[in-house]
Amino acid sequence: MIKKIFSWLVFLPFLFPIIYKIKIPLKNLGNLNFLDLVLLLIVFLGLILIFQKNLTLDFKNYLSETKFFKKLVLFLAFILFVSFFNFKNLSLRDWGILKSYFILPILTSIIIFYFIKKGWFKIQVFFYCYLVYASFLAFLVIVWKFLNLTTFDNRVGLFFDSPNQLAISLSLAIISIFTLNFKKHKKIYLLLIVLIFALFLTKSSGALFGILSISLLKNFFHFKENIFKGILVFSCFWLLCLFLINPSLKNLFYDYNPFENKNSFDSRVVISLVSTKIISENFWLGIGPANFQPTYLKKQVFFPPYPQWAVPHTHNLFSQIWISFGFWSLLLFLFLLNKKSHLKSDLYYLFLIYFLIHGLVDVPIWNNDQALFFWFIILF
Repeated sequence: MIKKIFSWLVFLPFLFPIIYKIKIPLKNLGNLNFLDLVLLLIVFLGLILIFQKNLTLDFKNYLSETKFFKKLVLFLAFILFVSFFNFKNLSLRDWGILKSYFILPILTSIIIFYFIKKGWFKIQVFFYCYLVYASFLAFLVIVWKFLNLTTFDNRVGLFFDSPNQLAISLSLAIISIFTLNFKKHKKIYLLLIVLIFALFLTKSSGALFGILSISLLKNFFHFKENIFKGILVFSCFWLLCLFLINPSLKNLFYDYNPFENKNSFDSRVVISLVSTKIISENFWLGIGPANFQPTYLKKQVFFPPYPQWAVPHTHNLFSQIWISFGFWSLLLFLFLLNKKSHLKSDLYYLFLIYFLIHGLVDVPIWNNDQALFFWFIILF
């Protein structure tokens, strides 16, 4: 019975990760989102199955057979150590970030990959589940656009906190199509077109450039005998789409005025400058996972004014890790990325490169569902 529940439950975070929007109130302890509850159950039931089936020794060997798990545990232990001892009054928001973006996704991914290795699941099924989820999102994006339910800058964001978060979900589904074998299912390319169109409606430049980079990288393998042809074809296609469908890029190149502070590029410049100052003053231990916005508002007065007060993170994956947990945590994080994949190396690197490219202008793991997908990919 436990195995059956576990076997069904393990796919839910990939088939319907938006359940993190459902909050469970815990009185004085804040809220527990439903996705966290599912991850807790997966870890709990997975451990029960390991003990019930006398797999404890095998599980220990699984954790110790490679240095990567030791590096992962070291990274997790270090950020917890820094957070606990450096910040005496950790807020619920701090613990929420540690729980939802690091602890639970990492533990869940370790449990899932153990049972994948035991042959209980096929890793491709997880990508199929995520593809179903993102396809539903793409359909809603088109409906939202048709109904003109857009943001003030004419972007579609659905029920996500920002259009950029929606764009990341769509991008991961597009890469899943790139990595899965759909040669016998040519209709999948129609779905690919729908996903790309929905991605354009989010007008997320970071996601678009990330997918462009993945497209070019993928075609380095496809056009081995004529690499120039592959680069030329896909560069022309994507650049044309970028400039025709994403007006913000045209504004950046043609109408940009650094003194007007009117677009997201200005915002990112100011955030980057402020982040650099915060890092210089908190180089080794950071400021904590949830303290960026109040610290940003205090330091922004030293730089050219920009009319933006809601800045939850640095919009850069590497500086966010650095500011949150310090320099040594950033080094450990970069050390994690240097590993051999369990599967074909190009599949792992397609996802990883997207996260790193988009991570230059955003923090794609600073959200519950995308954090789970990231750590799942890291354990590839």
